[in-house]
Amino acid sequence: MRVAGIAVTPPAFKASGGVSAGLQLMRSVAQHCETRMLVMAERDEEATDGNLAVSWVRATNVLTPLRRILPRAAMTLMWRADFGRWLRTVRPDIVHLHNPHPPGAFLAAARECRRLGVPYVVSTHGFVEFDDYSKGFELASWKRPLLQRLVRDPVVEVARGAAQILMLSPMEKPILVGMGVPGQRLRVVPNGIDRYYFERLPAAELERLTSRFRLPPGRPLLLFVGNHTANKGIDILLGAARLMRAEATVVVCGAIRSAEEHALLLRSSGFALPDPRVLFTDFTTKDELRALYQKADLFVFPSRADTLPLVILEAMASGLPVVATTVGGIPYQVTPDTGSLVPPSDAPALACAIDEMLASPERRALMGAAGRLRVSETFDWERSAELAVSAYAEVLGVAGA
Repeated sequence: MRVAGIAVTPPAFKASGGVSAGLQLMRSVAQHCETRMLVMAERDEEATDGNLAVSWVRATNVLTPLRRILPRAAMTLMWRADFGRWLRTVRPDIVHLHNPHPPGAFLAAARECRRLGVPYVVSTHGFVEFDDYSKGFELASWKRPLLQRLVRDPVVEVARGAAQILMLSPMEKPILVGMGVPGQRLRVVPNGIDRYYFERLPAAELERLTSRFRLPPGRPLLLFVGNHTANKGIDILLGAARLMRAEATVVVCGAIRSAEEHALLLRSSGFALPDPRVLFTDFTTKDELRALYQKADLFVFPSRADTLPLVILEAMASGLPVVATTVGGIPYQVTPDTGSLVPPSDAPALACAIDEMLASPERRALMGAAGRLRVSETFDWERSAELAVSAYAEVLGVAGA
């Protein structure tokens, strides 16, 4: 069985959880069958990752001449790659699509599969966000018809044409049935966890890796990790920081996309840096991120729209209790014994949940240990790869890989 994975992404978008998850899953799939992976990129490049052959394929954008005057979102929607040429070279038996952004490229990849007569399956990275984009990103109502056409409709067409949909959590079933996907085509194949985050670091190494962030001593550390996009709810987190009774510091990880956006976020949230309540790390290395997980007292993820965030699994693997929102597959990740969930866009509820957590070190320790165990038992890339290979075999009508 020859398997081809395709990860759709704007080429400069380095921190996509969907692309990272897709690569990790296909790396494990490659232990079972011949597997190649295409990732949209800034330039053509070939690489190997264990048994996985990866083609970084140059993406193009017809709007590039207008990039200085067009909004970032408009530019992002128009990235495309030559999926057909790559698929004709690879000649797979089945294609596995990952990450629906930009939706037009996602649809182009699916249509190329249909044109070549190759069945495809889809992992649902980003489906929760794109099912109601205007809600998750708090966009004006007048933009909704355009977003329906450019964002949701392509994702719906891809989903309906898939031989099987590999849901990241059971919570997605109503969304997919609402898109018109028959229930018998749905199965759960969750994200796994990079075992790297289970490894504990010596105290001296923790201090070395986090020294550049100048973490304030004597204050509980609340950690957020994610893109600085509207759906992640950083504005809600900052609002909660102003309402909390506890004298804690919110450490916001993730690359700052632009100085202008960052300044607007701070002004709208009533913060002027430096402020002991908030610290922005900007870009962090993987080693630094693991150290920050282990230095923090609590992981906070106030997302308005997410499917199954890898960062929550990383935090739980690091032994952190979680305060997050009741969106997408987060309730599948964070159970009552591993954390606390609040409604999205509710800063007072988030502040209250954080205060309750910080008031009880014993509760946090128990939740952190339970979360570490849950991730180890439930979210495993090898197990997910076996489920994916089983899905491929079922689609192709073969006995196994």
